[in-house]
Amino acid sequence: MHGATFIRRCDSCPGPHAPDPGSVAEVSDPDDAPAPPENSTEHDPTGPSDPDPAPAELPHGWVRIGERRWWSTWVGATTFFVTFSALQGVNFVAGIAGATVRWDLALLLGIAVTVGIFAMITLIRNALSPQPWVDLDSGQLRAGTRRPIPLAQVDRAVLTTAPVGTGGRVVVLRLTAKEARVEFILRDRQDATLDPTSTAVLAEALRRTSVAMPTSIHDPSGRFARYNFPGHIGRDDAVALVEHPPAAGEPLPAAW
Repeated sequence: MHGATFIRRCDSCPGPHAPDPGSVAEVSDPDDAPAPPENSTEHDPTGPSDPDPAPAELPHGWVRIGERRWWSTWVGATTFFVTFSALQGVNFVAGIAGATVRWDLALLLGIAVTVGIFAMITLIRNALSPQPWVDLDSGQLRAGTRRPIPLAQVDRAVLTTAPVGTGGRVVVLRLTAKEARVEFILRDRQDATLDPTSTAVLAEALRRTSVAMPTSIHDPSGRFARYNFPGHIGRDDAVALVEHPPAAGEPLPAAW
């Protein structure tokens, strides 16, 4: 019987004894248990999955931001650029064929020249924009194997976007200092963004930089900086871009 109290009886007494505190036991009723709070944060396995959370503690030492591969330099290549390059290649092959009257030789030579140009551009671009690394412990940033620079020396941030595919958008953030330039691919052609660790480290690194909108002698207050220096963004906008890279159709920072 729910909520009952057991009372000790004695055969020599006409009535029941008063409850003895040492011998009284109550049977708990599960229906009387307090209800859980309405705003319970317990995870519901049937609910939608949460996005990858940011790391509770930022990692120590050098942390690779994203992963640049040899073809990453072409991440922003648009359909127009590819089509234009293909047409130029066809014209080049046709010109050689008209001079030699041998289409097979012209085709082989055209392919060799195209591959050579593609490889040269890839090597140059990868040399200019190697893999970026950040060390929050020492407050430094480096590109590839180059000499690290203090985060406080980074003073410019430039946003580059390009439409790709059917409704896609590539978002690239370039940080510059007096002696360095580093690129971060925030959203690639497959609509993939940085992993949570890279995002948290890069956002914290940006907060420690001196990034600001540039000014000119004719506009010392920077009121028209967005028009005089298109593509440049301030530190707060750069941090917001890293934490939430805008997809196609989403607004860009007002300074861009």
